[in-house]
This record gives sequence, structure tokens and C-alpha cells, in this order.
Amino acid sequence: MKANLFYALYKLVEMDVHTGDAPITTSRVARAIGTSQQTASRRLTELEKSGLIKRGRTANGEVVLLTSDGKRELNLVWLILKKVLEPLPKELVFEGKLFSGLGEGAYYVHQTGYRKQFIKKLAYEPFPGTLNVRLDKRVLSEKVLLETMPFIVIHGFSDGKRSYGPVRCYTVSVNGFTQASIITALRSHYGEDILEIIAPVNLREKLRLRDGDTVTVRVFPSS
Repeated sequence: MKANLFYALYKLVEMDVHTGDAPITTSRVARAIGTSQQTASRRLTELEKSGLIKRGRTANGEVVLLTSDGKRELNLVWLILKKVLEPLPKELVFEGKLFSGLGEGAYYVHQTGYRKQFIKKLAYEPFPGTLNVRLDKRVLSEKVLLETMPFIVIHGFSDGKRSYGPVRCYTVSVNGFTQASIITALRSHYGEDILEIIAPVNLREKLRLRDGDTVTVRVFPSS
């Protein structure tokens, strides 16, 4: 992101736009970022076109909300600063509840372009499906720290009909079973509170899990 856009995004957060309760004006934004109203209006338009904010109007003025992409950009900068200002955890532990997914995990994991890379880079062929864990809200804020951990890249590809995006794999244990990986894709049908996990076995059967069971996922410090 351009520095001037990030600065405008940061100033909007200072103005409490993330709460959705503080109507703003371009003159107020202009004062905050030290520019003219015309430039401030242009910055807001650029942020909106980039998918970093959403804009709406009320009787009291314009309302600006951060999108998930906008929050992600801020999180990435926060992670960089966190590395400098305080030590990062050597490992991460997440707890959540198991739930049945949409069944699309099996489709993606089974794709030849992914499967061959999984076998080569993870040293196992994944069971055709993913274990889906919904994180406890108490640990959800720590999920962003996952991006500080080592990962293995599974490259995107095209099969001639459609394209498939790249995937990151983080080595983890699930309820003590150590041969598993969190996968995070650029295209995901789930929200930020979901972990999708692959393994060489059917984890539900291996660990005797059912929907609603508590699952502990430990992210290893090296892959």
C-alpha cells in the first residue's frame, strides 16, 4: 500500500471510524492528514476503491467503516512493529470447537496441482478433506500472530479451466497428533475465526472427534 494511503487509513482509525459511531467530514479528514479537502476526498476514494474502507451517509454526515482487508493491512504493520518492540511467542496454541464444513475442502485438497505439492513438501498425502475448527473468541485476536510463524508455500496453478490460488501450510499438532497442517488460502469460504487443517489420516476418526468437541491446535515454531 502507498504510504500516503496507509497514513490516511491510520488517521481514520485514530478518528474512531472502526466503531462505526463517528460520522466524519472531508474537512475533518483533511485536518487529520494535513492536506486540502480535495486531497482528503481523493484519499477516501482511493481507500474505498482499494477495498480497505466502506463509506455511507447518514443525517449527521458520512460514516466510514474498515473492511476486513483494511484491518488486515493494519495488522501486518502491527506485526512488523511487534517484532521490534516485544518478543514474539515461540509457539501458538489455539482452542476451538469442531464443526462440519461445506465439503469443499475435499474438492480442493484432491486437486492434482495441490496434491502433488502436498506430497512433496509436507511428506504426506492428505486425507481428502479438512478438519474445521471455529476458534474461541478469547484467542481470535491472536490468530494474526500465525503470520509470524514459519510456513511452507504451496504454489497456485491453473488446470486450463480455472485458476487456484497459493496456500500457506503451518505445521501443527491437533489434540496431540503431530502430523497435521493448518492451510490458509487467499480464497476462503470461511471467516477469520476458522482454522482449516489437513493430515494424512481422517482426524475425526483418528481422534474420535464429533461436532462441538473442543480441539487444541498447537503451532510448531519451525516447519
